[in-house]
Parts: sequence; structure tokens; C-alpha cells
Amino acid sequence: MGRIRQACEGRFRALLAQVGARRTEQGVRWLAAQARQLAERERLLPADALTLVYRELLGRLYHHRHARNPPCPAGNGPTRPAAPAPHFLCDAGLGGLARWLRAAGYEAVWIPGITDDELLRQAQRLGAVVLTTDSGLLERRLLRDGRVPHLWLPPALRSAGQLALVLRELGLGLRPPRCMSCGGELRRVPKETVRDRIPPKTWRWQDEYHLCTRCDKLFWHGTHWQRIRESLEQSVA
Repeated sequence: MGRIRQACEGRFRALLAQVGARRTEQGVRWLAAQARQLAERERLLPADALTLVYRELLGRLYHHRHARNPPCPAGNGPTRPAAPAPHFLCDAGLGGLARWLRAAGYEAVWIPGITDDELLRQAQRLGAVVLTTDSGLLERRLLRDGRVPHLWLPPALRSAGQLALVLRELGLGLRPPRCMSCGGELRRVPKETVRDRIPPKTWRWQDEYHLCTRCDKLFWHGTHWQRIRESLEQSVA
């Protein structure tokens, strides 16, 4: 619990600094007290209470950013080139998050059983943002000194909550989906060219199909995808 609290308080401190809070340490102590009161009132685990307070603070910051910098209506003002999408590297426990990030349109690498040392080596090689629930990893010099960009996620969150936190913390929106299996780009293909790979019932009602340019897996937007899309939209609401 000590490391989780330390990591949460570190995020409180960083978020308060982003909104220009004058008394950051006082704010951190107040938020920690709020979490303790919430844990006692709702009979929650301390880590869960800290996570809830952290998410609420992040949500406020997210809406504060959008209120101050609303998107310009189409055709008004100068256009700026879109920033390149970040590349993510998920730690060994975040396979589910990697799949959701790919569905949201981001390259996300997940290597089962990867060690901390290898994770950091791969992050440097790929120029990727490390996503981790391991508060102990934050003590590594490469992360502590800011040489490897990273984001710590409270371990109490499930995959959908982790996705919402990543998108909000980094100010990201939804992009065209990637292959949820490997992260490759999806390319639309004529229906007739993949006829032998389409189930007969699906052939009768679905006309749009996509192939992964990396693993050649075939995709179509069925009811399963609609449920995924609804969850993704909730993540950026």
C-alpha cells in the first residue's frame, strides 16, 4: 500500500501542478485525506479510494482543459497538422489495455512475461511511452529522470478504466481502429476478394471488410464491434 499511495500522491502532485495550483503539497495532503475519508465512509480498500479520488481529479482537469481550449469549428481559424500518435509499451500485466488501445487507434506493444529490464530496453528502442501498474518500476532511474516517458496506472482499475485514464491524462481522442490482436493497420478490401473467409450469415448482411496489414486477420463491424465502440466513446466522454 505504501508504494501505491506514494505513486498516487505523485500523480496528484503532477496534476495539481498542471492547473497551476499554488499550494501543491497542501493540495496533495487534502486529496489524501479525502481518500481516507472515502475509504472509511464507503468501506473501501485504501488503494481503491485513492484510485477514485485520482480519477475524479483527472476528470476535472480533463474538462478544465477542454473548457479553456474548445475545438475550433470546421473552417474557422488556422489548421495545424495532427500530432503523431504516441506509441505505447504495456507492462506484463496490461495485455487487456493493449488490446483496448489498439481498438482506439494506437500502436500498443505487449509482451507476455516481459521483465522490467527488457521493458525499459524496448521502450528506449521504440521511443514508446511505458504504461505500468508497478509502482516499484517508477523508482528506476530511466523513469525517475524522465528519459523514458511513462504513465503509472492504479492497479485497482480494469481495462476500460485504464484506457479512459490514459486517453484523458494524455489528452488523446479516438483514431481509426487498429488490429486488436497485433496492432497492425487495417485496410479495407473488396468483399468478393475475401468471400471464402466470410461466414455465410455474415456475407448476407455485411458489406464492409478490413484486413490487418500485419497479421492478415479479417475484420468486420458486427455487433461485437458496436459494443466495443460504445465503450471507447465512453472513455473519451
